[in-house]
Amino acid sequence: MGNFWPTLPIQIPYSEGIPLWWDIVFWLFQAVIMTTLILLLIRWATRIDRLREEETNSQSVEVKKV
Repeated sequence: MGNFWPTLPIQIPYSEGIPLWWDIVFWLFQAVIMTTLILLLIRWATRIDRLREEETNSQSVEVKKV
């Protein structure tokens, strides 16, 4: 009967066993998720800044016209 968890077909140097592949997968998953969140938040923040800037510019133009 084999192991319950699948293992990678490579040896990880100085590891106590192949099931430590989960650590590598977990950190890669976290890096992808966190990078996605950071890029998404940057995109939202720049969009909000642009909208606020356009709003203040349009209000200042209206004040100058009056």
